[in-house]
Amino acid sequence: MAVARALQAASAALGRNPIVVGIALALSLFQLPTQLAGVAGPDVSTAVGAVSSVAALLAAPFVFGGLLGTAAEALDGTTGLGTFISRGKRHYLSMLGAYLLLVGALIAFWFVASLASLAVVAALGLLSGGLSGSASPMFVATFLAGTGVFVLVLFVPLFFVQFYGQAIVLDGASAVSGFKRSIGLVRRNLVSVLGYSVLVFAGGLVFGVLSSVPSTLLSLQATRVPLSVPLPDLALPVVVALVVIGDVLFGLLGSLFVVFSVAFYRTLRATGDADDPPSAQGTVA
Repeated sequence: MAVARALQAASAALGRNPIVVGIALALSLFQLPTQLAGVAGPDVSTAVGAVSSVAALLAAPFVFGGLLGTAAEALDGTTGLGTFISRGKRHYLSMLGAYLLLVGALIAFWFVASLASLAVVAALGLLSGGLSGSASPMFVATFLAGTGVFVLVLFVPLFFVQFYGQAIVLDGASAVSGFKRSIGLVRRNLVSVLGYSVLVFAGGLVFGVLSSVPSTLLSLQATRVPLSVPLPDLALPVVVALVVIGDVLFGLLGSLFVVFSVAFYRTLRATGDADDPPSAQGTVA
């Protein structure tokens, strides 16, 4: 099974290359200034958040490209920080172009998904003669149908283009051809990619919730938001320590995910893609 083989290969690669985990942890801990800015007040939090958003937009292509290149080398043997830097620089422009295209497409699909969801809710409301209340079965069914349509319209395209970064870094594809290769790969391996995506989503959801709880707690305590269920009055150092632990969990998951994604992509590509030119079959060193 492709997922099991990729997960085994990723675990072995991380065992040989703790530097990959270290890079992911360092990148995750860079979130700390933004997370702790709320303690200094809303104005500071807004300013830091704005600067962090711009920095993330510019740095994400470098970081993603560097991590993918490092993961590929780790799967082959050993890797180091130099690989992270060189791969990030080499593929920066292609990754940036793909990232901007993806953001633009997401905005467009979000708009389409919202309209489709509203259309479904309106149609079901008319067919049912109007929604009687938020606790009625028809209201619940309509809400679930609208939410389902929204998720499908928004996330099905993401399902097909999720390997664009791997195509760029591992196969030297351009921004546009990276999306094309990802779509082709997923289309030819729907069952395997679906199993991979479910596993990644479930793991990301669990670790995401666990790692976000401390920062959410810190934000609520800093803003003194009134809640129906009072939060424990923890000392600031304790909350900060919990935030750091949350970032560490996120970094650990991130290191596993990036190597797993490269191993899985390689496993599928090893079967051969007749639609791709022969020069794309190898890994860019």
